[in-house]
Amino acid sequence: MADIFISYANEDKETAARLAGFLESIGWSVWWDRRIPAGRTWRSVLQEALKDMRCMIALWSRDSVESPWVAEEAEEARKLGKTLVPILIQRVEPPIGFRTIQAADLVNWDGSRDDPAAKMLIADLESLLGKPAAQTAERNRIVETRDVESPRPPPFRGSKSGWLIAAIAGIAIVSLLAGWQKWMGPKQVNRAQLPPAQVDNLQKVPAPRLIGLALSGERSEIKPSEMLKLRLLANYSDGKQDDVKDKIEWTSSNSNVATVNERGEVKGLRVGSVNITAKSGDVVSSAWTLSVKAAEPVVEPVAAPKLVAVDISTSRNELIANEKILVRAKGRYSDNSEKFLSTSVDWETSDRTIASISEKGQLETLRPGRVQILARSGHLRSKPLTIVVRETEMKEQPQAKSPRPLEPRPVTPPLLSEQSRAQISAFTTRAKIFREQGNYAAALAELDKAKAIDATNEDVRTEIEQTKRACNAEKVLGNKLTC
Repeated sequence: MADIFISYANEDKETAARLAGFLESIGWSVWWDRRIPAGRTWRSVLQEALKDMRCMIALWSRDSVESPWVAEEAEEARKLGKTLVPILIQRVEPPIGFRTIQAADLVNWDGSRDDPAAKMLIADLESLLGKPAAQTAERNRIVETRDVESPRPPPFRGSKSGWLIAAIAGIAIVSLLAGWQKWMGPKQVNRAQLPPAQVDNLQKVPAPRLIGLALSGERSEIKPSEMLKLRLLANYSDGKQDDVKDKIEWTSSNSNVATVNERGEVKGLRVGSVNITAKSGDVVSSAWTLSVKAAEPVVEPVAAPKLVAVDISTSRNELIANEKILVRAKGRYSDNSEKFLSTSVDWETSDRTIASISEKGQLETLRPGRVQILARSGHLRSKPLTIVVRETEMKEQPQAKSPRPLEPRPVTPPLLSEQSRAQISAFTTRAKIFREQGNYAAALAELDKAKAIDATNEDVRTEIEQTKRACNAEKVLGNKLTC
């Protein structure tokens, strides 16, 4: 059972080897060499190592954060309940799902035990695994490469002249052999020219085997008629990874939802979910799930109605000097709607000495005369409104007094019950609301109900007069109303 399992990308193998040697020199056992023993599969060896380890070190770099194998190993360790110790060897952000775990920083590690980052890592591992046992003299996991030495010939014994002759002969043989190899070229050297021990070592090195396939795509959702290129990554028994680009058998679990061609291009056909697999040789990848979702309907923006005309009006066209009145501008739009304009209106008067008007439409008369008022909004211009200013109000001619008729005796109004007074108050309140809304017919109808209960009620009579005056003022402006 290994104390530590190191997960890394193939591009970071040198860094992983250096870290493994460092940790083993301290006394921990480390599983990092991905060589597969004869008769075993990659999956079985990997699962066994993950199950037996005490903790996992994940080396995060620009290559490992993009590697599906490193992410899969880290996720498997988390499922098994093993402690994950992430280490940054480059300035990168760990993949989603592993960013909440504090990572050790070995980006600038010099390889020594005295480095502050290495000391901190050792302290963290000791708190997790305990202090390591004494360093073992032999590590079965490490495959040592030893130079194959030819058996040495027995020492040559003889006279000094014999030594001289042997040296000259040796030099001649070496020179002839070197010249022959140079003439024949490196390609002519075959295994027959090598010592038997080296030939045996060459024959024992097996070719790397394909042990796994990882399928991925830039997105996991597409729309109908949309294409997506898939990537197939191969993992070999020597720990190397490479893209597979040919001799691939692609399969879609539902060709009605999405199809995949020989180039690994998936095309969505209709809404649904589908599993895509790839096969290279005898190895089949895990299923990669793709969702085909309906395209969102395009919502055409609704054009805002345009202002097509401007009309102005006032409650009276004849005024006296030094009087103020409000002139209102009403806009008419392309959708036949109308509304009063409170902004973006410029007012003009034909004679500022007779009357002036503010930016809010407040007209003030100055002296007697006739003046025209108009409003502008953008490129639109209203029809002119004529205002006549008189000096004073017309005085009514006194009429001859007629004999005052005898007034009838005042009729004492009957005493009303509490319920009748409440009904009159309700009718009057609703009538005021209708009057303020401009619904004069409804207001007068409510007042008629109140008048039927008590014709002498002063509040009812006052409200009737106010409603009729307001209605008549609207009729002067050209509105067709019934008062």
